[in-house]
Amino acid sequence: MSEGAVDKSAQNSGSVLEKLNLSERSWKFYAAASIPPIVVAGLTLWYYSSRGSGEAAKKDDKKKQKRKSRKGKKSAKASEGEADAADTEGKEAASETSDKPKTTASVEGDEESPESMTNAQIAALDKDSKKKLAQSLKSRGNKFFQAKRYSKAIELYTQALRFDEDPVFYSNRAACYAADNNYPLVIDDCSNALKLEPRYVKALMRRAQAYESTERFRESLYDFTTACILEDFNNTVAASGAERVLKNLAESEARERISKRQPRLPSKSFITGYLNSFRSCGDRAVAAEGEQIGHADKLYNDALDLVEKQEYAMAFEAIDAAVSAAEEAQGADVQRSDDIYSLRGTFNFLR
Repeated sequence: MSEGAVDKSAQNSGSVLEKLNLSERSWKFYAAASIPPIVVAGLTLWYYSSRGSGEAAKKDDKKKQKRKSRKGKKSAKASEGEADAADTEGKEAASETSDKPKTTASVEGDEESPESMTNAQIAALDKDSKKKLAQSLKSRGNKFFQAKRYSKAIELYTQALRFDEDPVFYSNRAACYAADNNYPLVIDDCSNALKLEPRYVKALMRRAQAYESTERFRESLYDFTTACILEDFNNTVAASGAERVLKNLAESEARERISKRQPRLPSKSFITGYLNSFRSCGDRAVAAEGEQIGHADKLYNDALDLVEKQEYAMAFEAIDAAVSAAEEAQGADVQRSDDIYSLRGTFNFLR
């Protein structure tokens, strides 16, 4: 470039500064003030862009690790499934072997055939082992009960009681007896359960129902009422049972009292009104001239006199005796045999 061109560009720049009303010194100041912020902004942009790419890389690494862990878990589950299948096959094989008859009974921890254990072997077991074996027998009994094979369930509950005298075993066996309508044994087992646990509501309910089925209403009402009290009268089955048994008890007591009650005549006013509706109670017996009336006729006349005096109870006794006398005489020397039987029929009706 020529010196003239340089001078011309310098003049042009000088003229531009003059137009902007800026001196050479102020121009340098503005340049120094504006360059650092631009540099800082560029560095900031570079920092965040590099940071974002680093975080993205980290996220990709985490995703890869998660995928690897999932694959590891799936393979572990598959291996566990194979192990469970092997255990199941082993258990099935063990159960098949347990069904085979054994020549000797184990003394300790033989859960597969506790029924074959003798009383001495059971006595040698510790308390926890006895309870464990008893619970296994009870669980098997429950399955037979649900299948309605009550005789087999009874056997298993009985065996469970050899190991542990639990009130639940008595109650469960009572349920089997109830299904077979063997109510005396239901009462016995429930009573044994209540001796061990007096507040056992289920045993109370079963015994109450057994008492009701055998028409022992007083005992049934007692058990139903006790169950209601123990459960704060929130047991609707016990409440309805108590109401039903109370009704049956009242009817039974009424029938018994009526059967034992001696017949009695109604009030005098009622008898008088009833007899006045008839023309008469009959004609009196009259002896023929020079003769006496028979004993039956005499008692009949006495009964008529007592009716006139409204002594109806004594009149009934007299007419009853007249009938007996007439039967003994076999109709001989009895004038008013028809009236005698008629009057007694009237009194029997009133009674």
